[in-house]
Amino acid sequence: MPFDRVTQLRPAEALSGVATVTVATPRRRYATTTVGVLAAFFLAANLLPHGAPPGIVIRGAILGGINALVALAIVLVYKANRAINFAAASFGSVAAVTAIEFHVQLGVSYVLSMVSGLVIAAFLGAFLETTILRRFANAPRLIFAVATIGLATVLDGASLIIPVEWSGTKAPSFAVPWNFHFRIYPVLFNSNFVVAIFVVPVALLLLTWFLRYTSYGVAIRAAADNGDRARLLGLPVNRLSTIVWTITGVLSALAVLLRIPILGFLSFGSVSENGPELLLQTLAAAVLAGYSSMPIAVIASIGIGIASELAAWSFHDATAVDVVLLGIVLLSLLLQRNKLTRASDSGISTWQNIKPVRPMPPELAHLRPVRISSHGIKLSILIVGLTLPMWMSPADTQLMSLILIYGMVAASLVVLTGFAGQVSLGQVAFMGFGGATMSMLVASHGWDIMFALIAGAALSAVIAVLIGIPALRIPGQMQLGVVTLAFAVASESYFFVQRYFPWFITEDSIPRPHLFGRIATDSDAQFYYVALFALAATLAAVRGFRYSTAGRATIAGQDNRLATQSFAINTTRINLVAFAFSGAVGGLAGGLFTIQQLGFNPASFTAENGLEFFTMVVIGGLGSIPGAVLGAIFVYGAQYLLPPGWNIIASGAGLLLVLMFIPGGLGEAIFRVRDYALRQLANRRGIYVPSLVADTRVDDVSEAAKEEIDVLPEIEAAVGLGNATPPVEPALAGRVATEGSR
Repeated sequence: MPFDRVTQLRPAEALSGVATVTVATPRRRYATTTVGVLAAFFLAANLLPHGAPPGIVIRGAILGGINALVALAIVLVYKANRAINFAAASFGSVAAVTAIEFHVQLGVSYVLSMVSGLVIAAFLGAFLETTILRRFANAPRLIFAVATIGLATVLDGASLIIPVEWSGTKAPSFAVPWNFHFRIYPVLFNSNFVVAIFVVPVALLLLTWFLRYTSYGVAIRAAADNGDRARLLGLPVNRLSTIVWTITGVLSALAVLLRIPILGFLSFGSVSENGPELLLQTLAAAVLAGYSSMPIAVIASIGIGIASELAAWSFHDATAVDVVLLGIVLLSLLLQRNKLTRASDSGISTWQNIKPVRPMPPELAHLRPVRISSHGIKLSILIVGLTLPMWMSPADTQLMSLILIYGMVAASLVVLTGFAGQVSLGQVAFMGFGGATMSMLVASHGWDIMFALIAGAALSAVIAVLIGIPALRIPGQMQLGVVTLAFAVASESYFFVQRYFPWFITEDSIPRPHLFGRIATDSDAQFYYVALFALAATLAAVRGFRYSTAGRATIAGQDNRLATQSFAINTTRINLVAFAFSGAVGGLAGGLFTIQQLGFNPASFTAENGLEFFTMVVIGGLGSIPGAVLGAIFVYGAQYLLPPGWNIIASGAGLLLVLMFIPGGLGEAIFRVRDYALRQLANRRGIYVPSLVADTRVDDVSEAAKEEIDVLPEIEAAVGLGNATPPVEPALAGRVATEGSR
């Protein structure tokens, strides 16, 4: 069926070749969602202490409509790529900031600046899709989603640098030049609101018209229903993906350009309005829409915007909305389990497994050079680790202590992501609960600090199980990422705020303990050794979990969920075990961090830190335990060595480069060097090692193995067997069979 004929049909018809009957289910869903929003408004008007004034509701609807543009970008990308776009809130930031600088620094008119920003965003979206994101078209959807996190980091860093480099310390001003307004109690709506009231509906109508009545729009919807069949029908899937990401850039930039005149610049780099908070609001709307229904995403965004403004009006604080959003995400995942499960299973052909690190080949492990090199490397690492405080300044020693603690967090993420194939973007929240519990028990109840650390780790494990139950029941790797991001935002804005939980959050200082009553940890050098021992114990525990029955079942579930379930293994349960183990390690690291900082500081446990933790484990290597430590050194070393903005770009760029060229991270790069050295040794010794030649061409096989293969005709002639197979040595026969199959 030619492309022109396909795009004249509805998406379902285009993929099936037959006409379909449209059912009324979507209309019922729209009506149900609308009734729910109206019912919530009625309850708010009668139950809130200050009611629901029309002006507050309209202001929330306007801001929610602006956020709906970002929610639509998330839904579009998910429908096209079956992956969550974590860069949706940041994708248009660079173009928007550039357009604002055109207006402020070059005197370009407001309208022309807006148009130029949208054009730059469209070009940037198409450029990033063709040069970066297309490289992940056949990669695991986990890796694709992680790539969007790296893009978001780079774009946020660039949007921080551009105004500073162009404007210096001068704060830019960007507002509608026309002066008209109206008042609806108790809000005065100026021209910035009026422009948003006009532009947002127009943008939504144009998007609807494009998707429904243009050839490319219908083709995008058809490809979203079934990408593999769309390719078989001749649809230009790559071109359609470029169009989707172009639209994503335009929607994101338009949202930024409309939001800044209303809310102002919170900082030079905060064009996305507190980053994770905005991302949570738009992700919650996308989750309510099941990542598929754009009308429901718009209605949900407007409802969330109204709820935020009503909370701020009634309680002078909108942080409680973050907790409500966490509940909405959890409840939505529970109610939409079957739908999201089918969506995940429909895209199973596009999933691939995370490549594990190869162990030391047993054929070479007994050789003297290998044993000497292995013991020498371990001894060198041990000597450097033990003597580091002796030749570093106290400030650098303190930094190394932090890196060791962050290495524990990275190791916990290796268990969850590398072994179980799940994503946690809120590991910082488990750190916070572990630190807050330890601090509260020691300062308020006089507990021994070691027992308080254990209690904090246990509480973090229990919380991990509670929030993991709704997300881990759904196949796929990013639902847990959405839940943990919501959990991190809610923890930062609510659970870790003392005025809400004065009995739990304490500001009392925590003295560093004397271990066993004798070993002091007062100085930075002394505490460094405590952190070093804790990291070593954590790595040993992670390694033990890897080779335990639960660990092997966890890895099996990641490799093939359906095959693992066929052996009566409950994949949800083993993933919960991995998540609980990961949460416990994160809580223990949070307790040590609190001791290192001499008290609990909520500002150290922000949602942005959660994204940084996940970035460092990807850079280090999802399947590599030593790589976790290398990732912590890279990310937090860059933070301290590079100026603001550039350190953010370094983390995001490092993540993207690793995903594109070294998918296994820095740990894989090190093990590649090890395998190269082992391959050279095997060639010199004439030892055939299948695990070392499995990823090379036949030309790279050792000469000794080739010589053994060439000898076979001579053996046959000598024994007079002709074409019969001679009774050769079993080991040689195995090598011959292997080479023959290759």
